[in-house]
Amino acid sequence: MKPPANEASSVEYEMGYGDDEFGNVLTGPFSGESSDYHCKTLTRHCWQITQNESDLKIVINVKEKPPRKLGLFSLPVLQVRFDMEKSVPEDQGKFFNRFFKYFHKGGG
Repeated sequence: MKPPANEASSVEYEMGYGDDEFGNVLTGPFSGESSDYHCKTLTRHCWQITQNESDLKIVINVKEKPPRKLGLFSLPVLQVRFDMEKSVPEDQGKFFNRFFKYFHKGGG
């Protein structure tokens, strides 16, 4: 996945996560004590991300979609929307690089 174009004010991705699983990673390892990113829960499936010494402010909303069926397997599908409320393009790029590294599943 690539970060959104710099001029975008919002972007959406589909991810193979359940909503609670996504929230646990976002509020846990991704924005933990050793991270420059801070996560504030706004509602059950909505979070605000900020960064130390930066104007970065991104609101993330998620919504579960019907699972994808592959034979006997059922894979979760999560619609993830990122609203860049305040930030410079360089900070957005750094955020998405870290985000995709933390949330990448399988494959390699």
